[in-house]
Amino acid sequence: MSVIQELPPHLADLIAAGEVVERPASAAKELIENAIDAGATRIVVEIENGGISYLRIADNGCGMSREDAAMAFRRHATSKLRTERDLAAIGTLGFRGEALAAISAVSHIDLFTKQADTLAGIHLHLDAGQIAEQEEAGCPDGTTIIIRDLFYNTPARMKFLKKDFTEAGYVLSVVQHTALSHPEIAFSLIRDGKKLFSTSGDGQLKTPVFSVFGREMVENMLEVAAFERDQFTAWGYITKPHCARPNRAMQHFFVNGRYVKSRLMQAALEEAYKNSIITGKYPSGAVFLTLPYSMVDVNVHPAKTEVKFALEKSVFEAVYIACKNALEAGDNIPLVQHQPEAAPREDHVTQAQQEIAVQPALDVPPIPQPTRSALPPPAPIFSEPSRYRFMPYVDCDDSDLDLELCAPGPELAHRVSFIPAPALEQESDAGREQPDAVQASVPEPLLSAPSPFTGGARVLGECFHTYIVAEEQGGLVLIDKHAAHERMIFNRLRAASEVPSQALLSPVVAELPPPLAVVLTDGIEQVRALGFDIEPFGAGSFAVRAAPAYLDVGDVPSVLTEIAEKLNYHRDPTPDRLEDLIHTVSCKAAIKAGWHSEPLELQGLCDRVLADPEVRACPHGRPTVVRLTKYELDKLFKRVNQ
Repeated sequence: MSVIQELPPHLADLIAAGEVVERPASAAKELIENAIDAGATRIVVEIENGGISYLRIADNGCGMSREDAAMAFRRHATSKLRTERDLAAIGTLGFRGEALAAISAVSHIDLFTKQADTLAGIHLHLDAGQIAEQEEAGCPDGTTIIIRDLFYNTPARMKFLKKDFTEAGYVLSVVQHTALSHPEIAFSLIRDGKKLFSTSGDGQLKTPVFSVFGREMVENMLEVAAFERDQFTAWGYITKPHCARPNRAMQHFFVNGRYVKSRLMQAALEEAYKNSIITGKYPSGAVFLTLPYSMVDVNVHPAKTEVKFALEKSVFEAVYIACKNALEAGDNIPLVQHQPEAAPREDHVTQAQQEIAVQPALDVPPIPQPTRSALPPPAPIFSEPSRYRFMPYVDCDDSDLDLELCAPGPELAHRVSFIPAPALEQESDAGREQPDAVQASVPEPLLSAPSPFTGGARVLGECFHTYIVAEEQGGLVLIDKHAAHERMIFNRLRAASEVPSQALLSPVVAELPPPLAVVLTDGIEQVRALGFDIEPFGAGSFAVRAAPAYLDVGDVPSVLTEIAEKLNYHRDPTPDRLEDLIHTVSCKAAIKAGWHSEPLELQGLCDRVLADPEVRACPHGRPTVVRLTKYELDKLFKRVNQ
């Protein structure tokens, strides 16, 4: 007796169904894609019990003839492909010819379909993939498919399904993704008789973005203008850096109208936020990419949720530059909003309050934004990928591309000059020992006295010796002195071709624990690139004869310890290691919270911060500026209606 046997057709269908149909959301995705390919402009999805017992997809597409309706449920039957050449440029969402056959093998199906030029439609009833009934029926133009009792004949698959509420959430995600990728189509999702989600299909991307992300998040989103590079075009909506989330759940990526999971696009998006978002937090948004069909392979995953790009570097550049341009052009200053008090008890609600309460949320007047016309214009937005203005660029070989793609290299792009110690450390540092260094000739200090106030923002003072309080047209601005100064130093360090250093009158000996001393010895060339003249000096000790010109000599030992810790953390060399070390140096060199500052110095720092759109977050991602509008102040003091 032969050991190897051919599987019965029914068993083969069940196995194939397991590859394509994982849960009700999988079936909904395949059927929605078929509706889109059929030219539908309105798609209704209805589910009961999370889609397990009942799932209905209705569209107003082209419909099917009697012959095509029966043929559609056969395995590998499709209208999308004819020859093998078609596989090289797939432009439709569905093309495998497996979805309907796989779904029908594990459910009971009723199909109603009608073409616009026919008098009557067709009704098919299938059980476990076999047509049980076929008849004419009265139905609207388009196609309606009803799926009942999914996985009724595969209990092994059924036991892995989650609760109805969770399965309904997966279906909602499918509808939301499709609505984002096709704003020209009106979508509706009905769960257990109640409408859960809908879009108007007006063709405006902002409409489904509002429906998916909600009002609060949309108010803190930036539109990503279309950026084209070598037949690759990227656009979308992304959140401002201060609205980062603890996970990537709200990151949505689309390629040629298809929702995908792309680590490459994810890396490009997050690289655009580098040094402007809090460590451990992630940006959100919907990022779209279009490219020639021949440059992307969508046939690498059974569910078609993963794709492979022919030119990964070009994809990275298009997404990265588009998102970075949006962040550069947008106003990324957080807005402090007044949280209204809890609503009064019902028995104390006045008639006027009732009239206000019944107004829809969309009628609430928008919060006026402060005018920025008095401030200097932002820096020009870049478009060339070979040398980005904000970070050096390293050419990457497509074959070696990974998540570190095109990260900053150790080469620094431009030469700038620095001052020695921070200029704001006057009163609190009066009793401190001055740095034992040779005074070097330096250019104009970073925080020199500013020119006379011209109306951008007027400094009122500082609070807690930490935050600058300034008035501008339309509200108040609060600036974190340390965070802002740290970012300014960091930007200059990153752009410098070499870090200026100053010789010390006598060497400083820094002692490190043995493990860190070994690490520092191995990475001593990188430490020298930061402006240190350093040599090993006995067991666990190092002699420092020169230090960065802007660094207090008293901070040299602690800075070297932090640098060694960072080197120890990155055991394998990475392209952005030098930039990571610059974080430490810029933090130590910046103004410290609690230091007293003179009014002219505060005004100078304020003017420079508000004039530079790149100083909106410290290198660790914390915001440097927060805005409180006059409208919010008026609400706090009950001068306007809540």
